[in-house]
Amino acid sequence: MSDHIRAPEQQAGPFGSPSFPSAVGRPAGPGSPSVGRPAGPGSPSVALLTLHAVRDYGSVLQTLATQVLLESAGARCTVLDFRRENAGDDALHRLAGSRHGRGPLMRRAYGLVHEREARRRALVFQDFLARRINLTRRHYDSYESLRGTADQYDSFCVGSDQVWNIARNLDNRPFYLSFLPPGVHRFSFASSPGTPTLPALEEERAVRALSAFDALSVREPSARDYLAGLGLDVQQHVDPTLAIPPAYWRGLASDAVLNHEYLLVHQLNRNPLLTQAVSRLAARTGLPVVRIGHWPTARMPLARRIVLPTVEDFLALIRDASLVVTDSFHGVALSHVFATQFIAAPPPQYGGCLASVLGLLGTRSRLIRSAKQTDVLPLRFGPLLFDRRRLGDERLRAGQYLRSCLAPLRAPRPEAS
Repeated sequence: MSDHIRAPEQQAGPFGSPSFPSAVGRPAGPGSPSVGRPAGPGSPSVALLTLHAVRDYGSVLQTLATQVLLESAGARCTVLDFRRENAGDDALHRLAGSRHGRGPLMRRAYGLVHEREARRRALVFQDFLARRINLTRRHYDSYESLRGTADQYDSFCVGSDQVWNIARNLDNRPFYLSFLPPGVHRFSFASSPGTPTLPALEEERAVRALSAFDALSVREPSARDYLAGLGLDVQQHVDPTLAIPPAYWRGLASDAVLNHEYLLVHQLNRNPLLTQAVSRLAARTGLPVVRIGHWPTARMPLARRIVLPTVEDFLALIRDASLVVTDSFHGVALSHVFATQFIAAPPPQYGGCLASVLGLLGTRSRLIRSAKQTDVLPLRFGPLLFDRRRLGDERLRAGQYLRSCLAPLRAPRPEAS
């Protein structure tokens, strides 16, 4: 059964910390300078370069979280509407990353079948970005097109997420901020290469480019250790979705989407481990399976599909689930945010990111390597138990880092002689 979720709507809800903007009442419209907390006179302007254009719930939510954190640190944040040259909203761009991408006949057939689905998927995330993100009015579609931005902002920030994943980006120069001339203030926040190391040539490019940064922050401890081993001064911070207090996300999430208990599946990859684990867990718990569908044609046996819910409904589905089974980093992160019980089934690639956050928060036991583990894994219902004190400390560290990055931009400028 497939459910097409209700149209997007603004949701009300309190926000618990006076140092953060409310998640509600944010004006719609790209380029609106009033999106987020109004910046005071003299607040530095920061251009954020991130993966907002990836049509995925985690990508848009980490964009929002980074914007909110920068605003809370005192910046006027604008997200550069840059899209990787291999990204797009039509079916053929989706096909570029698919196993069906070989041969002109297959490409044409795939495009005919999936074009409408691809456009619909894009609209869900475009709607959220338009309502929640302070995007530039101009679209940047190449590395060269970014060169003219240097004199428009006081500083540039890159992050979070896998902005330095060369296998996906193909060209990391935009995300190394290499389009900026020397002397322009720049920093990263919770950035990730996605892999333990970079290829040798890319490693050389990375060291040259990142040496020009005023401050470096990565998401995984392994990335910190790797870059530090290359001679870079780098700190590690949690993903921005974790760095914001839960009350913000509760205020953003919609009302309950379903009125019964359920096992929620959030799957991003071809992952036999996850599929087998869901089957075993459904039999063991008796919970009905609800699967968030990114594509109407993607199915899971015996699962109820909710196809392309709004981002606010996506949050509510995680918040209200009895158990989440996911191979998504942000699915795991948001399960901690809402204290929802979860099991993480790592994908064939980039599973190290999952292991990292689980180790940090004391929930490594929720990571499975074999479907048979779900037969003996202790299952608890009720709020998730994890290291809340550690996460609270990490939130403080993230805020302190961003304020320190902005501090030089607030210093009085010497008067001209």
